[in-house]
Amino acid sequence: MSKQPSSTERKRTFWLVLAACLLYFCAFIPVNLRGAQSERMLQRTSVDEQVTYPYVVRMLTPAADLKDLFTRWVIYGDYHYGYPFYFFSALAVLPVRLAAGAHFTDYTAINLLLLRQLISVLPMLAAAALLTWLFTRFRSAWLSLLLLAVLLSLRALVRNNIQWWHPDALSMLAVTLTLFFLERDRLRFGRNFYLAAAFCGVAAGIKLAGFFFFLAVAGCLAAGLARKTLNLPRAALAGGLFILVMTGALVVSNPFLYNAGARQELIKIQTYKTDELTRGYAHDDPLYYSKGPRWWEWTLTTWYAHPLVLGLLAGSLLFGCIKGPHRLLNGLVLLWIIPNAIYLLFFVAVKPDHYWLPVLVPLFASALNLPLALAEGRIAWRPARAAQAGVAFLAIALIAANLFYPYSGNLARYRQGMQVEAAITGIIAPLHAKAPHSETR
Repeated sequence: MSKQPSSTERKRTFWLVLAACLLYFCAFIPVNLRGAQSERMLQRTSVDEQVTYPYVVRMLTPAADLKDLFTRWVIYGDYHYGYPFYFFSALAVLPVRLAAGAHFTDYTAINLLLLRQLISVLPMLAAAALLTWLFTRFRSAWLSLLLLAVLLSLRALVRNNIQWWHPDALSMLAVTLTLFFLERDRLRFGRNFYLAAAFCGVAAGIKLAGFFFFLAVAGCLAAGLARKTLNLPRAALAGGLFILVMTGALVVSNPFLYNAGARQELIKIQTYKTDELTRGYAHDDPLYYSKGPRWWEWTLTTWYAHPLVLGLLAGSLLFGCIKGPHRLLNGLVLLWIIPNAIYLLFFVAVKPDHYWLPVLVPLFASALNLPLALAEGRIAWRPARAAQAGVAFLAIALIAANLFYPYSGNLARYRQGMQVEAAITGIIAPLHAKAPHSETR
């Protein structure tokens, strides 16, 4: 067994990771200042931001009285996404509202910068850093930084950070926190188990992602029964309480549900959206909306990695479930991925890349399971250093491919974002790739 790192070494790794995250956050400020010098420009340079922005403006517009203020902040109107997205978005712009008063809408560029950085970039950074810690425990500075670089260079993740104010990062963070607390519970079914339920409810409320944790939670209960830390009545009680806490968190984080009209509108919107996801858009080519893995190949290859690479990552995740240093974590990620992947591959007709972020970012986080197991002495293998070097080389190659991939390279997309004012009419295509269609909501 190899020597475990000291607390000082782990703290040093933490500060290195934090510094890397800060640099990454700052790197997107210049590009996210572009493309929204006015609401008119925003209409021409964005696909979804101009749809959601008016709801935040409405929340922050001066109210006639307290009742009007309450209505603006709670019955927000756009029930494609849950209340946390709009609540935190309004909080992000609130400093401009307080400083500029009723004229805060004159500062569209600053408002969109705050929304993009604080609602898209920051939560995704937090999720990536937390996943890095979960899989490495900061036992190695170079492995931690390497894994963080793999996650932060993913083409779909970078696209999420460039002029893209959307709820996906908040959803990703809620999913990651659910995994964090489930793993931290260590099958004890105590406080952390129910904290996981709370974040699962938040994830369900933001963009329905929390509902896909059913297999992971069932796996935890089954493991508790197998280890005899639970009997059948206690397992039923723990499962029931998980659902109760999850439901409570979903309702509390979406306070508009008290209003019958808002509930009816939510049901109407979500029913329509579910049908749209299943059938595709009526005015488009039905062949594009065929279902099955082969029809997702372009999206996955363009925005994540070649299917062979994804297969290697699946192998790494399975290895982590059997032999890695964090078998419970890997098992939870696997049980989280399976229902998500089946749903997307076989039941969703539209093919936007950001639907895969909560599925594939945790999968990529398992990329270094083998070198981490070797570093901790979990397996005795003579060519251990060679294996570590090989995996590290593949990880660096993946980072380079993400940066320089000719069709949707991150550096090219960043440059395109910086040139947005110079090419207003042509910005949507380069930012959202040259796919046959680009559904976003």
